[in-house]
Amino acid sequence: MKTDVHKTAEFGEFVLAAFDGAAHYSTDPLVVARLAAGAVSLMLRHTRTQAILSLQRTTDTKAANLLQLA
Repeated sequence: MKTDVHKTAEFGEFVLAAFDGAAHYSTDPLVVARLAAGAVSLMLRHTRTQAILSLQRTTDTKAANLLQLA
């Protein structure tokens, strides 16, 4: 299995940006980590929802059903 280095770098940059943004709201590392984790979680949830909707529009309903079960 190959790793898509470009997408991994983009995700890493997003996580870094989430921590940088969260650091503007607090100096407590625990609060910063919780804020950043919440932002990343929301983005991943949105991305997963969009992937499911995209697959449902195609003929690949089996893959869409598998994503919904995960």
